[in-house]
Parts: sequence; C-alpha cells; structure tokens
Amino acid sequence: MRSSSLLLVSLLFAGACTDSTGPSDPETLLEKNIALWNRTGPASYEYTLTRLCNCADPITQPVTIVVRNRLVETRNYLSGLAVEPQYDQLFTSVPGLFDLIRTGITTPAAALAVRYDETMGYPVSIQIDWVAGVVDDEVSYRIEDFEALPPL
Repeated sequence: MRSSSLLLVSLLFAGACTDSTGPSDPETLLEKNIALWNRTGPASYEYTLTRLCNCADPITQPVTIVVRNRLVETRNYLSGLAVEPQYDQLFTSVPGLFDLIRTGITTPAAALAVRYDETMGYPVSIQIDWVAGVVDDEVSYRIEDFEALPPL
C-alpha cells in the first residue's frame, strides 16, 4: 500500500507542473512566471504562507508576511506573535519562493509540483519530495490571501 501511495503522489507531482496552454518543463514554467511576476508583481504586498511538513509546530503554523518595497517587513503568526528569527528563511518573499522552486529543480528533488497565479505569476502552492523513498522529507507550501499593498 505504501509504495502505491508513493507512486500516486509522484504521478500527481509530475502532472501538476504541466500546463496544457504553456510549457510543461518545470524550469521553463518557473522562468515564465518569474518574468510575469517581474512585470506585474507589486513592490509591496502581503500574503499568508502555510508550510506543511512533519516538522515542529512553530514552522507549520500559518504566517502572514508583509513585504514593503520588495523587502520583508514583518512575519507574524496569525496570533500576532512574530516569527522567531531562526525561522525567517522559511517565511520569505515571493522571490524567495521562486528560489526554493529553483532549488527543487536543480537539486533535483524526487518530485516537484507547483501551481502559479495566472495573473501575477507568484506560486500559489509548492509541493516538494526531496528524496524518493525517504519518509517525512516532503514539504508543501500554500500561499493564500495575497493582497497588493499601496506604495508608501
């Protein structure tokens, strides 16, 4: 049962990177969406990032990230408490998420699935299985409530 579940997950990951109207190569798709983000993405924005993995609780709680003039201004749990500094790199700006995807492509990860926002190109979900056959190395990111902020 476990091996058939892994096969299904791998097939789902592989299929999730394809787009019937565009490139199916993950690297080409990444570059296309980075270019879209560079053209249409706001300099200031906020979103909620949820990181799902078999990890300790502080890094699996949803975090609201506020970016002002392309720099992360705040990272706060939904409770309002700030993210501890040692976890800052896990809760990054959109370009940091693109870097994570690129790492998944170049490493290469055993499986990588990414969905991008069609309007601005930022990733709305990322699923990575770093090593085939290794249990509990999978990680997923869900990006929600994306909102452009007015310039300061």
